[in-house]
Amino acid sequence: MFIVIVLLALSLWGAVWAIVDVRRDGYGQRATDWSRVAGREDDALQRAESMTAYR
Repeated sequence: MFIVIVLLALSLWGAVWAIVDVRRDGYGQRATDWSRVAGREDDALQRAESMTAYR
């Protein structure tokens, strides 16, 4: 019975720690830094983003 309790406690601790770690790892929505994206020097989408009105 002691081993079962220890295993349950370790499982609970591992599950809680996994949730905490996933929340801290920085995985989530971030704004894209377009200056670091390759191949966007003369891109139509970049020009469209900088325009105030679309056709």
